Amino acid sequence: MKKIGIFSTCCLLLFCHPSFAWNWNGVLKTKLQTDNRYTNDARAFNEVWGSLEVFDYDTWWAGLDFVSRQSSEKGFEGDIFQFYIDKKLTDWNTRIRVGRFQRADSIGYYAIDGMRVSYQLPKSNWGLQFYTGVPRRLEDVRSVDGDWVYGVDANWNKKIGWKSNFITADHVYFRAGFQQFADQDVATRFTLSSTIKGQFPVKFLHAYEVSIMTTYETETDTVEDLLIDSLLDFSEDIRLRSSYELYQPRAPYVSFREKFYSVYAFGRQDLFKLNINNQVDDYFSYSVGFKQATRRSNDDVGYGANMGAKWDYLRNIALAAEFDYLALGGDKSESIYLAADYTVNMDVTAGLDIALANNIKQLYGNNQSVGFELNGRYRIDRNLFLKVSASYINYSQIDSEYLGAVQLTWYLDQFQAKQDR
Repeated sequence: MKKIGIFSTCCLLLFCHPSFAWNWNGVLKTKLQTDNRYTNDARAFNEVWGSLEVFDYDTWWAGLDFVSRQSSEKGFEGDIFQFYIDKKLTDWNTRIRVGRFQRADSIGYYAIDGMRVSYQLPKSNWGLQFYTGVPRRLEDVRSVDGDWVYGVDANWNKKIGWKSNFITADHVYFRAGFQQFADQDVATRFTLSSTIKGQFPVKFLHAYEVSIMTTYETETDTVEDLLIDSLLDFSEDIRLRSSYELYQPRAPYVSFREKFYSVYAFGRQDLFKLNINNQVDDYFSYSVGFKQATRRSNDDVGYGANMGAKWDYLRNIALAAEFDYLALGGDKSESIYLAADYTVNMDVTAGLDIALANNIKQLYGNNQSVGFELNGRYRIDRNLFLKVSASYINYSQIDSEYLGAVQLTWYLDQFQAKQDR
């Protein structure tokens, strides 16, 4: 995080809001946390995070996201994740956003100090978006820093209503993009994505959805990411889903849940998954799946399976269980994941997740692990919530890790119904 001296200004902007025919909403969170996930020794910090959106009824928007942190390692830090003004030019079918705003694409989830212009072609389903500025890295996500970035996206979104005796095509979405990103070198990327949704006018099939997303990088002549995903509903209760991914995970942090899944691994890889989900009744559902993984670094091919079930027949209690297995080259992963959510009343909820795993890795041998995560939430009043969370994972071959946190969340809202003018 970058040290800045304007945290007090951010707080002032959060609480000083327009009162003339404007709406605003936001959230303010303060958290005290200790963990050892990023450091060899335990760290402790207090964090204040805020988000505010202000808008009128027609043409103006403004947003602010900020964070400040006092830690035992680095002292005081602060950063602004978003701080922008957005203006809609109705006569020109255009929206302009300037400042610092967030963007997600094939290179990650990051902030841009710059400008974004969105244009909707009149009487058309086509839209264009141009963006340019300096990319800024965001914490705890796959993100980037760079010297500059610019690009343009074109999208087409239409309800087409095409029909035949066997299949319909109801909705089509198409998007194409061009981007240049400069860090030490300049990278040029082309992106393409498309989705089609429809139905089957026959008794044994219900609906379908097919999506494809891909990114091509010209300097290395590489397809960086590719996802083909399809859904097939045999009825409103039975769904078959298949997907193929070519990707390279780059996230510096994964959640408690993701740590126990065999599909998580660094390095370029292919992953094919096939799952069937069945909602048996209002209380019980299950899923069964198969997967094939390929590690590109040494051409290892592995196979695995997963099974899961959810049951919420008991009043105020929801239970879930999942089993995951994958053998890939000299590595093998087996894990069991159990979860329970309990609603005490309208004000109090609690959740407990338990995981057990046996991982055989070429790097450090047989590593057995057991972990738990406990979460509780208490509604103090309509806008104020207290959350307590703790997790601990014990590994047999590597250092164990833990986290404990207390968070207070205050939801801010100044909604006003639209007035006739």
